[in-house]
Amino acid sequence: MDTTIKVTTIHIIAGLISAIISTALTLGWLGFKNEIFAGFIALIILYFVGQFCQKIAEDEISGFSQWLWDGISPFFFTWVIAYTLFVMYL
Repeated sequence: MDTTIKVTTIHIIAGLISAIISTALTLGWLGFKNEIFAGFIALIILYFVGQFCQKIAEDEISGFSQWLWDGISPFFFTWVIAYTLFVMYL
């Protein structure tokens, strides 16, 4: 499988998981409500997923532009859409 597809798929799955965790923090499922911390959790997860994907991709993906379109954008859009839907309907 192509490295770009692997990196994008990992970031999309991480975006969904991050949206669930952010929703739990926003709705108070963990005992407290904090919308700001929910956003920071998404950024922290994005950082660690990016580091993990950097180890997988090694030198095949280089440059910020390629990371932006292969990892950061899919994560962000998946997180925003899933987070919004989860908060509205759960």
